Amino acid sequence: MAEPIPITSLEELADLALSTKHVIIDFWAEWCPPCKAIGPLFSKLSKEYSVPGQLAFAKVDVDASQDIAGSYGVTAMPSFIILVDGEPTGVDVSQGKQLGGGAVMEGDKLIMIRGADPKNLTLVAAELGEAAKKAAGTGTGTEGESSS
Repeated sequence: MAEPIPITSLEELADLALSTKHVIIDFWAEWCPPCKAIGPLFSKLSKEYSVPGQLAFAKVDVDASQDIAGSYGVTAMPSFIILVDGEPTGVDVSQGKQLGGGAVMEGDKLIMIRGADPKNLTLVAAELGEAAKKAAGTGTGTEGESSS
């Protein structure tokens, strides 16, 4: 599938968000050791679960794109925000009770993951990825299980 998409402007992010049902954004910094530690997992999840028009993975360097980070209220790195139809309104996660302490919830909806928590990131990416494959008609959600 696809590597995470580097985003350098609000316009680029808006274009991606308008063309994709769900976007998982990794807000990271070059000087941030936890960001570097989780980066390879984010790339792996992007390759495994990206589905054009349904689910995209994007990366925003907070130092190079402070306007984007500021517009989403990002104050800690790494932070992962999920856009739904272009808005950070949160996403229903059936495995929400399994999410760890870095999960920022609003009611039953996951708004953000703060910190380099591989469990939280993997749970959310897998759930959105399987839903994206079904919505696109590219799979039943079992292909990833047999190749792991």
